[in-house]
Amino acid sequence: MRSTFLSAILACFFFMMTPPLVSQTNMFIDNPVATEILLGNYDPGQYTPASPLRDYDKIIQGIVGEVSPQRQLELLQYLDTFYNRNTGSDTLSLTTGIGACRSWIKAYFDLIAKDNENRLVTGFLEFDATVCGMTHHKNPFIILPGMDTLKHDILVVEGHFDTRNEDGCDTEGYTPGSDDNGSGTVLVMELARVMAQYSFDKTILFTTPTGEDQGLWGATAWADYLKAQNIDVLACLNNDVVGGIYCGKTSSPPSCPYWGQVDSTHVRIFSS
Repeated sequence: MRSTFLSAILACFFFMMTPPLVSQTNMFIDNPVATEILLGNYDPGQYTPASPLRDYDKIIQGIVGEVSPQRQLELLQYLDTFYNRNTGSDTLSLTTGIGACRSWIKAYFDLIAKDNENRLVTGFLEFDATVCGMTHHKNPFIILPGMDTLKHDILVVEGHFDTRNEDGCDTEGYTPGSDDNGSGTVLVMELARVMAQYSFDKTILFTTPTGEDQGLWGATAWADYLKAQNIDVLACLNNDVVGGIYCGKTSSPPSCPYWGQVDSTHVRIFSS
């Protein structure tokens, strides 16, 4: 692996918590087509838009103009309906718990692919680890294949979708997590929607990992999987509590300079 993988992935992960002491096992992607795309084993022509746009100024303008605050609010409000998104919460219910939530995110990604000539590929990264009594976990994702496979490395856009109460393994109580990290989850979903209509040189992996609040389980699973497959990560954008504006109430230091500060005009960026 080149050093770019290590520096990018360290910048990406949620560094304010301690990584798990026990590694995940049985890691696999449930869609073999997605695996081949991440490896760079595909024909870019199969994933080129019918009317490709290569003017990057127009692409940027299109992305900015297409982003919908109202749609993000609606997604955030729907996240709230799952009641408890703890990593160890219900996986059998169709309406509540972590299982229903990840299925909903995956279904949303499926609709994005369908609306864009099926040029995007969706799936779950699955892995085994005992977290709050739950032993099997899934990270939803959608991949926008890049047009240049000669120097193949990928970009990652992520934001964890699990939540927690003060008791890190409370799997029954109400855990809305609108800021931490519903805000980052819906941002990833919205970016996938608005960027899907375009094509880029690099493959982009949009994903919402699980298990962050118990120690980075889902993010570490991605890191371990990509490393094991020898897939280089050029850069990673992790979105965590992007909606918080009150320091100490909706955000925590060091993401804000002092307790009680209110700032709705800046985006907090951490980089390695």
